Amino acid sequence: MITCGLDLGAGTIKGALLEDGQRLLATAIGPTRGNPVDAAHRVLERMVEEVNVLPDEVDYLCTTGAARYAFPDRHLQVSDITASARGAVFLLPGTRHVVDIGSQSSRAMSVSETGRVVRFKMNEKCAAGAGRFVDRCAKYLQVPLEEMAPKALAAAHPKMISSVCAVLAETEIINNVADEIPLADILMGVFLSLAQRAYILMRNVGIQPEVALVGGLVRSEAMVRALEQTAKTPVLADPRSHHAAAIGAALLGHARLQKLGGRPALLLAASG
Repeated sequence: MITCGLDLGAGTIKGALLEDGQRLLATAIGPTRGNPVDAAHRVLERMVEEVNVLPDEVDYLCTTGAARYAFPDRHLQVSDITASARGAVFLLPGTRHVVDIGSQSSRAMSVSETGRVVRFKMNEKCAAGAGRFVDRCAKYLQVPLEEMAPKALAAAHPKMISSVCAVLAETEIINNVADEIPLADILMGVFLSLAQRAYILMRNVGIQPEVALVGGLVRSEAMVRALEQTAKTPVLADPRSHHAAAIGAALLGHARLQKLGGRPALLLAASG
């Protein structure tokens, strides 16, 4: 059985294909660009082409993310919190605490050994607590996004950003530039500020090993180091965890398909 998970996020669409709920066949990612449905179809097409199957050979499709309700060709939709937790434990079985710094929001979850969410806390109040803040800082400081982390790791005396509002935080960065604070120290301060906001969420749900980072910043060594320094605990970051929610959605789709005896239900679009 092949199941598909699609994570329709605000900035990007992530996809995952699983075989029998155990083997990860393919992942893909693409920009949302204001049309999550079209972008999700493109991501799905790329994955089925990669593994040489037809779209109608996908037995079950489960969506998650902010626009999960918008995708018509789905059998099931699930919360991105539930999906991220399940995907994190699939990739890193020892995970008991998940930190997800997404484009628009951040959340922390304590999870069981099966990936069930025990407690969670999220922050959607301001972009300064989410991944998009890194994008905005990169553009303002005229540093390519892919160079943010490597340059930040050279910091000698990181300059923390105290403002909790994205607009005020940008003003603070402007002041740091005017004060001739080294670029590396400003950049590491961006990651430490994100880590501090994530740490507040982590404490609220209880920090216990192993801690796993999922979402768009898993490949950022500076973000991982900032979290470890702030939370004073090792943080695991599997590069595939960028697709954790999509993988979790595919896993949950497989579980539902098994309950149905291997026979997919009517598409929600058809039944609704």
